[in-house]
Amino acid sequence: MSNPAILHDCTPIDPEGTGIRTLGHANRFAVWDSEFRYDGRIRVPVGVKIKEIKYSYTGNGQADLAAAEVKRGQSGIGQEYEIIDLTFLDDADLITFTLRGDLNVDADPRPAYSRRYQIRVDVTLTTGEVRTATPEIEVLASAWQRSDAEKVGRPFVRLPYDSAWGGTPNSQAGFGYVSDNGRIPGDKFIIDLVNLRQGEQGVPSSNSDHVYYQLVHEDGTPSHYTPTPQLQKAEGHKDSGTGRKVTLPAIDLRQLGDKPGYYRMLIWPQSADLDGSPSSLRWDEAKPEDAFQIGSVYYRYKAPAGIDTGLRATIKTQTLTATAGQDRWLYPAFVIRNTGQRTIGTVKVVFTAPEGLHFTEDRVAFTHWADESHETVALGVLSADRRTLTCPAVPLDLVPSSPGKDAWVSLYPAVEVEATAPAGRALVGIQLGQPVFATAQDTITVTPAS
Repeated sequence: MSNPAILHDCTPIDPEGTGIRTLGHANRFAVWDSEFRYDGRIRVPVGVKIKEIKYSYTGNGQADLAAAEVKRGQSGIGQEYEIIDLTFLDDADLITFTLRGDLNVDADPRPAYSRRYQIRVDVTLTTGEVRTATPEIEVLASAWQRSDAEKVGRPFVRLPYDSAWGGTPNSQAGFGYVSDNGRIPGDKFIIDLVNLRQGEQGVPSSNSDHVYYQLVHEDGTPSHYTPTPQLQKAEGHKDSGTGRKVTLPAIDLRQLGDKPGYYRMLIWPQSADLDGSPSSLRWDEAKPEDAFQIGSVYYRYKAPAGIDTGLRATIKTQTLTATAGQDRWLYPAFVIRNTGQRTIGTVKVVFTAPEGLHFTEDRVAFTHWADESHETVALGVLSADRRTLTCPAVPLDLVPSSPGKDAWVSLYPAVEVEATAPAGRALVGIQLGQPVFATAQDTITVTPAS
């Protein structure tokens, strides 16, 4: 049974003005490929520079590994960062950078099929101020046996690192690649499809022979090169060899008529069951959250001066308690207040749940300060594992806070705690907006079933 909630105020997040705006990062890879790739942008006072960048080597919440600055477009293989762009505004400077290096997050997640880590990034400015981001990565198991849980052994694509797959000047040059003329050489995007069940008899998801891929601009629109996710043949294999890679051909974004900016290369690995039908363990190309980001391109990049939406919010969170396998759903509440100057209208809202918890409905209910007794429902889409709930249009209609007016909206998705949920703290997250302008996490303390 759940105990009464303990409420907490969450620090508001302005991802560019007070933190770091995440443009993209290597979000999902297997234990074999424990590497970090991150692209970000910050807004700083005029004349302020980056003094140091550190990130969390083990995913323990501490930014403990320093990266060295190298020249723009170097595409090295060490712990390094490059300043991609410096844009001068009337009252601020915009600094865009790419960061790369090793990670030590290669613990086998089994019996779960994956494990999630938040990799802290600290950017220290010449003023002494520290900007922080905590992008989440999902690390998949790189081994499988028949006795493993159902999702262990889902297909994946490798995250190219060092020079293991060839390429010029190395295998990982397709992440944070700088193209001032729009041309991307043909050895930059490397696809290596792995299926740990490949060729196994009598098991689902035992054949992989293709992926889908798409190049997507920072604003969410696809490149003309990939107006929809494109099918690419690839040979699935279950060993760690790199000889069956596929490299995409050269791309000329200027010739295609693409607009300048930042682009992510997204991949959706596919698999089929014994009868040839698509497996439920494949990654759905219709769901952006299912994509693996294996590369990125800065094409004639100059930071857009008007990217800041001007939306500001605080989110009050809570702590709940639950027992693994309990027959009662939980409704972790997120209470949002508008701390900006503009009304927050209809926005995209994304909820995430950790291993052992899942959302039970493809919708979220919420109440409004104007009529607390009236509940509204916004529809969403559940991911295949039911751990991500994406609601593309939630009508918050939240006016700015002011003296004497406590305007709020409370959102509460339905969550179930599975019998296999590990004991300890489980974090249910929320993100507001596209681009994101506020995030928070509710804590659920899980105790084992008696």
